[in-house]
Order: sequence, then C-alpha cells, then structure tokens
Amino acid sequence: MALLFVGNATAQETATLIATFRYLGRPPAGQPITPLLDRQFCGSVPIPDERMIVHGDNHRLKNVVLYVYTGRRGTVLPEQKRRTETKLLQIKQCRFEPHILLAQKGDTLRVEDHDPVGHNANFQFFNNAPLGITRPVGASWQRSLDESEPAPVPVRCNIHPWMNAYLLVLDHRLAGISDGDGRLEITGLPVGQTIVFRAFHESARLKEVVVDGTAEMWQGGKFERVLQAGVNDLGVVGIPASAFTIDRTLDGKAGQK
Repeated sequence: MALLFVGNATAQETATLIATFRYLGRPPAGQPITPLLDRQFCGSVPIPDERMIVHGDNHRLKNVVLYVYTGRRGTVLPEQKRRTETKLLQIKQCRFEPHILLAQKGDTLRVEDHDPVGHNANFQFFNNAPLGITRPVGASWQRSLDESEPAPVPVRCNIHPWMNAYLLVLDHRLAGISDGDGRLEITGLPVGQTIVFRAFHESARLKEVVVDGTAEMWQGGKFERVLQAGVNDLGVVGIPASAFTIDRTLDGKAGQK
C-alpha cells in the first residue's frame, strides 16, 4: 500500500477533512436557562442554552456535526476494522455532558448521574430499542447500541424540559463536531472516491450555505467531495441567520407551573 509522508511522520494513504463553520449575520445574545424546577440545586450554577452557541467576533458556530453519510444513495465505504468503545454521557448540574455524543454501532452507552435530584434520560431512537429510563438518584447504567441510526437522536429529560442532548450512532467513526472556534476535523477518510457528507445542527436547516465565498445548496444537509491524500480544507462554511429557528418552549422559562 502506498504511504503518505507528512513531515517526519509516516501514515497510510488516507484523507483528513477540516472545516470551520460560521454564523452569517448578527447572532442573538445568548441567555442562560432559568430553571423553575428543583431550583435550589439546578439554579445553583448558570445553565447555558446550548442549542445555538456562537463564539467570537468571527461568529464561529459550535456543535455542527459533520459525518460520512452511508444511507440511501450515500457513500460505500471500504471494509473497516471495528473496535468497540464505551461512550459516556454524564448528567451534571441539571444538564447533559457532552451536548452531542458520537458513537458507532456495537459501542456501549453508559450514563452516569452525578446530581442529587431525580432525572430521566429519554433516548428517542429510530432503530435501537426505545429507551426512557428513570433511575434512583445518582444511579449509573449502560446498554449496548446494536444498530446505527439515520440521524442524531434527541436525548431529553422529561422532568427538566430544558435538558437536551443528541446521540449519533453510525456504522463507522468518520464524523466530527465543531468546537468553540467552529472547527472540526475528520481523519481516516478514503481517497479518490466521491464521498457524501451530511451536516447537522439542531437549530438550523442546513440547505443554503456559503463555502469560502461560494453559494452552495446542500439538499438535506448533504454534499459531495472527492478528497486527496493528506489534509483537505473545506474552508469557512457560512450558515445564514435565516436557517436558524429555536423553540423557546424547551427552556426552563416555559411549560412550567
């Protein structure tokens, strides 16, 4: 097999994709959640509204998920060696951590509850068996993820309606999540073939985007690229303000008595 030399390192010939996501327009001011249940504990520290996080003067967008799409008319990947991992979702200070969790079919999902108040973790699966578990305060539990999912799966706490997260279960590990600088990286991608990517943000419809100054249409959040060996920079992907909607009934200020 051909080898790729990067500096002093030697690696198998694969591709890396990097991208930086940006909010186009003036982002709304972020407001912390005001919990109206279990206020003595849940209100002891600020709870961020993580459904849309925009950082810096460049309006870099956090928590955009980008992954290789292998569904209908998607990418056919070469056979990959599978390794199983345990993926951890924690409940701390009346929020889920991390806000977005990536996993592969066959992994084990472990949920650890560190709070002294009761929670429910409701996973709205499509292909895996439904899961909406209420455990004694502070209890941990785990289960296997036997099937991949067609899209990120919402995770909700039915007791505290502002608590939300997402779990994406794929049949591979070719995925990334944008950080506070809007940047993500996916390594180990195949070279020289058309790859279908799919992008997801929980509060936006990713259709009309601007990639390094050029307008593109991503139907269903999907686009195609052929990658070369080494680093491939998608550039800055701008998402217009008009793509975003946030349902304010999900936070602690509404739907409460």
